Amino acid sequence: MSGHIELVTPPFAGHLHPVLGIGVELARRGLPVRVVSTAAARAQIEAAGLSAVALATADDGLIAAIADPPERIGRHPLRLHRQFRSTLGVLATISAELDARYDADPPAVVVADFTLPVAGVIGLRHGARWVTSHPSPVAIGSTDGTPAYLGGLLPPRGAAGRLRDAAGRTAVRAFKRGVFALNAGPLRELGFSGAFRPDGTEQVYSPDLVLALGLAGLELPRTWPPAVRFVGPVRYTPPGRPGAWGTARATDAAGGTWEPDGASRTGEPPRPRVLVSRGTHLAGETARLLDAVERAAALLPEVAFEMTLGGTHRPADRPLGPAGGRSGEATDAPLGRVRLLDYADYGALGRYDAIVHHGGTGIAQAALAAGRPSVVIPVDYDQPDIAARLVHHDLAERLHPSDLRGEAGARRLADAVGRALRPSRERSAALTRFRAACAAADGAVGAADLIEQAVAARHPIGDGTTGAHA
Repeated sequence: MSGHIELVTPPFAGHLHPVLGIGVELARRGLPVRVVSTAAARAQIEAAGLSAVALATADDGLIAAIADPPERIGRHPLRLHRQFRSTLGVLATISAELDARYDADPPAVVVADFTLPVAGVIGLRHGARWVTSHPSPVAIGSTDGTPAYLGGLLPPRGAAGRLRDAAGRTAVRAFKRGVFALNAGPLRELGFSGAFRPDGTEQVYSPDLVLALGLAGLELPRTWPPAVRFVGPVRYTPPGRPGAWGTARATDAAGGTWEPDGASRTGEPPRPRVLVSRGTHLAGETARLLDAVERAAALLPEVAFEMTLGGTHRPADRPLGPAGGRSGEATDAPLGRVRLLDYADYGALGRYDAIVHHGGTGIAQAALAAGRPSVVIPVDYDQPDIAARLVHHDLAERLHPSDLRGEAGARRLADAVGRALRPSRERSAALTRFRAACAAADGAVGAADLIEQAVAARHPIGDGTTGAHA
């Protein structure tokens, strides 16, 4: 056994960047690290100073189409199953390629992103330890508590709520069992004998160590599977990537450099500054959100709005409201009342007074680390559940995308932003508390500590399957 640590991740920033942060910390300790992903991630892996392995059988175009479909997936069972079926084909090719690689050069530990459990299964077959990396712990199932993926439920307030949660957990587990039954053949070929183990934990996660890359205190009350270890958020972006933690300050079109207090060097007086982050998935929502923000900005002329596009082009054929005209293709220049950016600098969110975001894990954690109040507009996937946690802890206000329609929607957004800019004493205290929790938790260090322990043990965990311990 070569003894190296293999980090396997999809190329999407919310998955790739935390894994790279862990890899950098492991490499700093002198441990041999390889990062396996698709060709699209190679440049970022190498920019982090890590050895990159691009999966030859992984089609970036196909993977992107599966992860970012033209329609919302939501709780629609047929759309969920259709997306899952498409994923199975990708996992089969990746599994075969990894099997061949590990035959020639087996790793000591495989740290597999939760979306690529086949890497862990193949690692077990070749005597490696399997560690699951999970940037969004809300998705981890449990036998009690409020279930996820049901629209962002808040904790129950009484018997009716507890019955709701019990019914929801039953429905979610029944759906997962049903999906396995419909796809039992391909799943068994990938090494999964069922949706769940005898102890009720899910087979897609390591039976021994699941790295929860978040704050345990942010989660809703429930009993976690024994393998789950909360290590804290991993705040890392590879060098040269826009939106890094701690990049250079942005310069506006007038030549002024934006300062943390909201004033530019051109001498204009400070104004409250609000960042709107749309994320890198679900690009079809960009134009709708930008239109709502433009309208809200017209109602709040005293507030400076900036909006990220998540790497997508500006909508090139969109009216700008009372200002008229159409948007151009360039970025980092004012558009109507809203200044557009390609990406946000997660390490400098303290320059803003409030954040409007979609509930993605990265931006949610960055806003907490900066101690900034949020307005959350979740769209899909785990976003409604992350929003529910922020609301539960009085860290944010939640709006539904349908709340933003028309002039009434612009007023709702403007009012929510106004409340975020004037947080209550209770919300300010909650923000201070979670900011301190973020400062005290270094997910890369915590994850590396546990992975290093796995390397030191030098023997495989379990029985070489996804089932119970040996």
